[in-house]
Amino acid sequence: MSGLWKQLRALAVPPEERPGRRRVLRLAGLAVVAAFAAAAASQVDLRRVGASIAAAHVGLLALAIAANVLNLVFHAARWGAVVRPPGVRVRFVDVFEAMVAGFAVGIAVPARAGDLVRSHLLARRARLSTASIVGAAAVDYVVGTASLVPLIVLLGVATPLPDWARHALLVTSIGSAAGVALVFMLRPDRMTPAEIVEAAGSPGLVARLRSGLGAVREPLALARCLAWGLAGWGAELLIAWFTLGAVGLEPTLALAALVVVATAAANAVAVSPGNAGPFELAAMLPLAGLGVAREPALAFALLLHVVHLAPTAAIGAWVLVREAGSAPKA
Repeated sequence: MSGLWKQLRALAVPPEERPGRRRVLRLAGLAVVAAFAAAAASQVDLRRVGASIAAAHVGLLALAIAANVLNLVFHAARWGAVVRPPGVRVRFVDVFEAMVAGFAVGIAVPARAGDLVRSHLLARRARLSTASIVGAAAVDYVVGTASLVPLIVLLGVATPLPDWARHALLVTSIGSAAGVALVFMLRPDRMTPAEIVEAAGSPGLVARLRSGLGAVREPLALARCLAWGLAGWGAELLIAWFTLGAVGLEPTLALAALVVVATAAANAVAVSPGNAGPFELAAMLPLAGLGVAREPALAFALLLHVVHLAPTAAIGAWVLVREAGSAPKA
């Protein structure tokens, strides 16, 4: 078992991170969790929160979990659409398993370290440069963020947006525009497949990162990525909808969309393990605007987080254990 544990640690530690930096991030993340727990204990009746969780509708929670698994499939397809190495067919199952394993690591290791892990695992399976896969992951996130803008705009057309949602729309729009401009500026020049392969194997980090942005020159790949991104946000709406109903709150499309926007903003910068604390506060924000009491709002936020984390942790742990077991012995 000790050998397997060492292999798991080797897989779960981002290759470019320094131990000192990881320790600081973990301490900062634990401080955020502790602060949230202390605030909840002092301002919320935890017995009422527990009662709300215990009374939650199990069937609706199961549907929310199923919607999250579907969301993971959509996200993997979104990422896979822009992983375009010449002459290499990257299998969807490899993209899905690497992504979920990376997300599982991100539950324990904050500051988006899971993104490095998922890129490392996919690069290892597909025998590609990790840096080029990181570049493709950057395109994936830019398109995914950009696909959120239409959702917020449509929400604003359907119902008046609260101030925080209007600010989220502004920040998301600016961030998306900046991200799109950046990946277009850094996209590699038009090259033959042989030249792209040479760039991906280049000793220069920037050249390898840029080689992963090749999908930016492929409108069809970007269109597929955008379509999968929109499908993913649709799945997120279902997750919020089912979880609202599970705790006895009336689910509406507008409320579910506000929850998705708020939690997406909170997840943009994950400091604590699993983004615990900021995620719950973000999920409670739209409910507070409707006058929902703190206890059912917190019960909803906690269950929404569990619905997101549980399948990711279970599938990701299975992938990591299997990957560690098949890794060559040092």
